[in-house]
Formats: sequence, structure tokens, C-alpha cells
Amino acid sequence: MLRQLRQRASEELSTARQIVLSAFGPADIQSEVLACESVGLALYVLVPRTSDLLFNLESSRVVVGTTDIWQVRGAARLLKPHEYPEGLAIAGVPEASWSEMVEICPTRLQLRPQPGQGPDETIDIS
Repeated sequence: MLRQLRQRASEELSTARQIVLSAFGPADIQSEVLACESVGLALYVLVPRTSDLLFNLESSRVVVGTTDIWQVRGAARLLKPHEYPEGLAIAGVPEASWSEMVEICPTRLQLRPQPGQGPDETIDIS
């Protein structure tokens, strides 16, 4: 059952190309719409070097990522270029040259129901 839930979470994460990333810290609450890509259960997000989100991530790794169909909570960490997964497409987009790559390891994924479906579904990943 756990393997099926992890597979479902991975499939849902793979649908996003951009998310609203939110973090709290010394710069207060910060949220930005950012490019993303998933690899398995990890979500990779390009955060501009001028963003206060990076300042917040220095003091707290807790983040929330939101799309129109799901919301993910997890722990973020800044990656060095040699730590990028092989074949990560967003590493080659133009804005990558002025951004930092953030890896989000999800702990919880909340799926919003499609119209006419039942209640929200939550998958605990940790």
C-alpha cells in the first residue's frame, strides 16, 4: 500500500511546471510563483538569487508548494550544481543562470478533488 501511495504522489508531483513556493523566516512570509520539475518524490524549484525566499531558507527549511490541484509540505535545501539530478531540464533554462536550485523533499501531499469528486486526499510521505 505504501508503495502505491508513493507512486501516486510521484505522479501528482510530475504534473507541475510551476508552483507557488512559500516560506517563513526573518523576511516574514514570502511566496513566489516559480518554475519547478519533479524527479520521483523530489521537487526541484528555481529560486532567483534576489528572492527573500532564499533568506528565509537559511533559517528554516520548512516550505509549502501550491498548485491548483495539490499542495505539498516539505523540507527544502539549496543544491550545488554538482548535486543536480542527471537530466534535470530546468537546470538548462535561461533563468537558471540567475537562480539557485532548491530541492524539496515532501513530507505531506494534499490533493484537491476535481469537480464532482469527494473530499481532499492527504498522502503522508515522510
